[in-house]
Amino acid sequence: MSNQVTLQTVADRVGVSRTTVSNAYNRPNELGAALRERILQAAAELGYRGPDAAARMLRSGHMGAIGLLFTEDLRFVFTDPDTTSFMQGVAETSALSGTGLTLLPAPPGVALSGTAVDSAAVDGHIVFSVADGDPALESVLSRNQPVVVVDEPDLGNRASFVGIDDRAGARLAAQHLLDLGHTHLAVLLGRLTSETRSGHVGTDRERTATMRIARERIAGYRSAVVDAGLDETSLVLWEAGGNDPDSARRAAVDLIEAHPTVTGLLCFNDQIAIGASQAGQLVGRHIPDDLSLVGFDDVPRALTWDPPLTTIRQPLVDKGRVAADLLLKEIHGGPPRRAILPIELVVRASTAPPLARVD
Repeated sequence: MSNQVTLQTVADRVGVSRTTVSNAYNRPNELGAALRERILQAAAELGYRGPDAAARMLRSGHMGAIGLLFTEDLRFVFTDPDTTSFMQGVAETSALSGTGLTLLPAPPGVALSGTAVDSAAVDGHIVFSVADGDPALESVLSRNQPVVVVDEPDLGNRASFVGIDDRAGARLAAQHLLDLGHTHLAVLLGRLTSETRSGHVGTDRERTATMRIARERIAGYRSAVVDAGLDETSLVLWEAGGNDPDSARRAAVDLIEAHPTVTGLLCFNDQIAIGASQAGQLVGRHIPDDLSLVGFDDVPRALTWDPPLTTIRQPLVDKGRVAADLLLKEIHGGPPRRAILPIELVVRASTAPPLARVD
């Protein structure tokens, strides 16, 4: 006679069904707290360690984990405040459901075969802000598992989508500067494609942009300028060569020196705005008297920066929570869905009317 302690052994001890004992481990929300505690205490007394994970996966067809795909290296992921806030939301939601989280970095220049994207044992993927047609994205889609894309690209009915109205957010930012009286505006962008570049963005470069957010925000900035009666070509577009303050500082110095009449700078994110603020100090532009800055995202550092940044707030942590929630529901049979989250203009001390000057 076998002395092995099984699910049935625990069920017999407590006087409940095997299913009830299983639920104590796999669906705890379906049991009252007292009953679940009684089951777990009996299991501990009997030396039962819980259902076999491998067998459970075979029965359910689920791996118990979701993949998070991003096309940056891990150093950026763990230091960029936008990304870490988003990941916090994903991790919170996956942890509450007892689901593992597998990070799948696929940075530019690294062959897909050298990553875990093709072979990760996951039930579905969250794809975080990648370029149109990225090979890693195509690999994920080819697995025919649930996919939630966050920010970009928007695949329509091919995958669930979570994002914001980037065009409207950019328009809010530009309109704020126009309402203050600025007529010489520039945009300091992060990336237009998966390749990072720094410098002036011409028509050809803009036309080949593969990052949806960049295209949408440029359109939003430009629509505000045109509606204000200004020539759309007066809006200077400049790539920062990265989404970090160091790259932005160097690029902003070049931008200001090339276009000294610019008094309002629209920054692709708060990290870039921080770098642009440092550039202003280097070239003798006081913020906001000589140069007004508007960021995007409202990361914690935007409030504590000197001067505090005017920015477009988006719910970064909630974006992660919503993405993970949609994916988990789809894994368990729910339909693909779209979620567009709210944004708002937050006015702080980095913007002011332009000083009177002779151009």
